[in-house]
Parts: sequence; structure tokens; C-alpha cells
Amino acid sequence: MVDRIPWAGFTEAFVVDGNSGDGTRGVFEERGIQVFCQTKPGLGAAMLEARSHCGTDGLVFFHPDGNEDPADLMVIRAFLATGRSFVVASRMIQGAFNEEDTHLFRPRKWANRLLGFTANRLWGSRKNRTSDVTNGLRGITCAAWDAMGLDSTDLTMDFQMVIRALKRNIVITEFPTREGERIAGATNFKSLDTGIAELKLIWRELFGGKK
Repeated sequence: MVDRIPWAGFTEAFVVDGNSGDGTRGVFEERGIQVFCQTKPGLGAAMLEARSHCGTDGLVFFHPDGNEDPADLMVIRAFLATGRSFVVASRMIQGAFNEEDTHLFRPRKWANRLLGFTANRLWGSRKNRTSDVTNGLRGITCAAWDAMGLDSTDLTMDFQMVIRALKRNIVITEFPTREGERIAGATNFKSLDTGIAELKLIWRELFGGKK
């Protein structure tokens, strides 16, 4: 997976490592990729740290766990290069494939759709809507990131980005992606815990988040 990432296609590339102990850091350093050790726990905290290290005018996020297609990185970069501010690889639109699409029971997909529906009803418009609120494969300009005023440090960061984009009328550009099989192990984001966290975020964005 690491060698399929188009590193040369980007002006700057680095890794934020959550203090792993499985040799992950060495894998990237052997390839000349700069690695920053995460100082605070949480997915959102890692993304906030990535923004602090970014020396270009935009960021593209990628998780090399097998679910995300490295080829989509250049698609996102191309969208940003043509002036788009916020680009999301969606698993929920025509031409896309979600890991549960071959299953009869699809709790994660249905929950994602419900959260997207809620966000669209509360903050979306006819010209700016979301279909996939939790896929981490996305790109954003630093100007758009800073305008969002993001502060989520946990797994709700992806959803907060979408909500803040809808609130601030930062147009979300989506394109279909195909979700692959996880390379090893199961996700650390358990369905029930994730759902509760996302619902709490909606409440916070309604009554305490930035307008």
C-alpha cells in the first residue's frame, strides 16, 4: 500500500504517526518520508497537527489501511488545482462502492446516510450538500480549513469538517470512490460508540458550534 501512494505527485508529503509500536515509522522513514509523532491522542488531533505542519496551500488526507484507493489522491489534487476548496471521496453516490454493499445488513452505511441527511436538513442547501460524512479520504485548502475553525480532536473531525463547510457555505465537491478491504484487523471505531459521538457533535454544532 505504501508504495502505491503517488508521493511524487505532491509538493510536500509527511506522516503523522500516533506513536505506533509496530514499525510503521521506520517504513516511511526508509522511503525518505518525514514522520511527525502525534503529541495528542485522537483522529482529529492528528489532523489538526497535520495542518500545523503543512507548508503548502492545501492538504490531502489519506489512511493507508487498505480501505482507501491511492489512485484517488491525484483525483483530489486535480480538483484542488482547479479551484475547488473541499473535496471528498464519497462511497455513497452513483459509481461508488461501500464495503457493506455486498451485505444484506448495512448498519455503518445506513448510519452514514442518516447523519448526512441530518446535516443536509440542518445546514445544507440545494447547491451544497453532503453524501458521505465519515470518509477520511479528502482534500481541503488551508484557507477553507482555517475558515472552518475546526476543533474536534476525536473521530468526529471528518463529520465536523462537513458540517462547518455547510455552515460557512464552503462548497463540497464529491466524486465516487470504491472502498477496499482493510489490510489487517478491524476498525478501532466501533459502530455504537461512533454513532453516539457523531450525535453529540450534531448537538454541539446546533447549540454551541460556530455559525
